[in-house]
Amino acid sequence: MVRTYAGLALALMIFVAAPDGARGASASGDSARVERTITDEQRRELERIGTLGYTIGGGPAPRASGVTVHEDEAYEGYTVYVSADFPGAYLVDMDGRVLHTWREEGSEHWTRVWVYPDGSALGVSAYPGRLIKLDADSQSLWTYGDDDLRAHHDAVVEPDSTIYVLMRRGQVLEWLRAAPLLEDMICLLAPSGKLVREVACLSVPRAFRGTDYEEWVTAPGFGSKQADPFHTNTVEVLDGTVPHPAFREGNILITIRNMDCLAVLDGDSGKVVWANRGRWQRPHEARVTREGTLVIFDNRKFEGQSRVVEYDVVADRIVWTYTHPDFFSRGSGAQQMLENGNILITESQKGRIFEVTREGRVVWEYWNPRRIETGAIVRVTRAFRLPPDYFEGPFKHRLIEAAEEE
Repeated sequence: MVRTYAGLALALMIFVAAPDGARGASASGDSARVERTITDEQRRELERIGTLGYTIGGGPAPRASGVTVHEDEAYEGYTVYVSADFPGAYLVDMDGRVLHTWREEGSEHWTRVWVYPDGSALGVSAYPGRLIKLDADSQSLWTYGDDDLRAHHDAVVEPDSTIYVLMRRGQVLEWLRAAPLLEDMICLLAPSGKLVREVACLSVPRAFRGTDYEEWVTAPGFGSKQADPFHTNTVEVLDGTVPHPAFREGNILITIRNMDCLAVLDGDSGKVVWANRGRWQRPHEARVTREGTLVIFDNRKFEGQSRVVEYDVVADRIVWTYTHPDFFSRGSGAQQMLENGNILITESQKGRIFEVTREGRVVWEYWNPRRIETGAIVRVTRAFRLPPDYFEGPFKHRLIEAAEEE
């Protein structure tokens, strides 16, 4: 991404200004007149609702654990995953051997992790909702977030090392609804974990306001029974690969679970310039492929069978699908398009990570070996594969030594 901090600060006019710290301040202009502070009791209730999806146990545990399938067609590398009972992340090799762990003291568990080539890691904790950076030895480098503004679901690091993280806060947006809600936000951080200059957090609800998609959030009854009507779960800064004007470099793609929606926010105005819904149910993890398409985990929550789809934005059609009668994750779920064309899939609620070819054949499979007291398998929120040459410096040698010791 080529944009500079100064350019973003000038361009994103609907970002909420905040001090150089963790908390977002009130919006200015008309937004300030339609927002009001919630009570402590309301905040606690919203906090409770915001953590309901973070259950530890998944489905019944299989007899086997660890790697159960490893074919020659699998994409070799390291797999990093977060387990719903662990405040950190695991790194395993293709045989399922744990070569490294990151562990953070002070939170229940992580929901997402981003790993740097030097072995440091950026984690999103489920409760309390914080963004935490650890070094390779799990020593805390910095933390972002507080009781009023909490990290959740996703964080991505751009090539220039800036960080985009999903945050949320309890708020009343009276132009939207009278009851308090969880307001999803996208915060832009410098590598040090500080807000980038005067730019702070972009509100997802306000991004719809004044656009062709405003009625999606202002229609009578929208989110009337939900304190979390958006539940944004994925953020990605676009690089121009998708051949569609709305997907230009610097725009932001988000996945909004409770609206069954994908949306693109303009990087200059901060407004929604493209959105799509109706083809997927409770989606997660919309990501851009090298070919300029999108891959999406389509939970199909109301149909009992999940699928991963590849969607052509220009043609407005699904061009590839993976599914199976036994493949289902009611919540969470993720996928990653690998360099060899295979797809790594996280079937979260079954604690299963597996890799399939374009023909749908499973060539690598891993079951989370961790169990809860009832014997059920522990959920895996997300997993991703890193190539064998990803790591650098001393951490690379540590992994080599760890592999030799096993």
